[in-house]
Amino acid sequence: MMRRKRDNSVEATIAAVLAWLLPGAGHWWLGNRGLASVLFLTISFVYGVGLATGGIKNSVNPYTSMPLFLGELGAGGYTLAAFGVNETILSDLPSRVVPELVGMNPLAFGRRSFEEQERLRKKAVEYISFYPESDVSQIYLATAGLLNILAIIDAIARAQSGKATYPAPAPVETPSLSAEARPAAETAGAAS
Repeated sequence: MMRRKRDNSVEATIAAVLAWLLPGAGHWWLGNRGLASVLFLTISFVYGVGLATGGIKNSVNPYTSMPLFLGELGAGGYTLAAFGVNETILSDLPSRVVPELVGMNPLAFGRRSFEEQERLRKKAVEYISFYPESDVSQIYLATAGLLNILAIIDAIARAQSGKATYPAPAPVETPSLSAEARPAAETAGAAS
């Protein structure tokens, strides 16, 4: 009778979704607590520095740089939460307007009334960073997202292999040398 091989795709999927929502959560669920803590602290620190440097309005915004925003989506839970705050709580300054305010589309900004331009500029100062902080911020956020994608791939691989935690390597024993293998000086000193 042939034994059926265990299908680990459900565990891999759960680990991947957890790791996408919160860095390190997939590894934690698989039982690898130490690695999960390192991943959580590292990726969260990089993402937090990026968010603190650039502000939420133009850092987590698909309208300012779509490729970098796609990189940020690797840290799914963080990016979804930040974009949700961006769109709901700070809704009086729409995300679509931000590229106009930072000079990425000045022609579109010129079509607004002078009063509207001034109101948006005053509001923007509270939430927007400008060059070079905004670029550095987006790079930090995208880097955190890409690091989390690597962590997700690792969680999937560990779940698929069925070896979520790997045992510590066994200590290597060094064999003791026999009397024939010892140098002659040692043997002569022992005989006297």
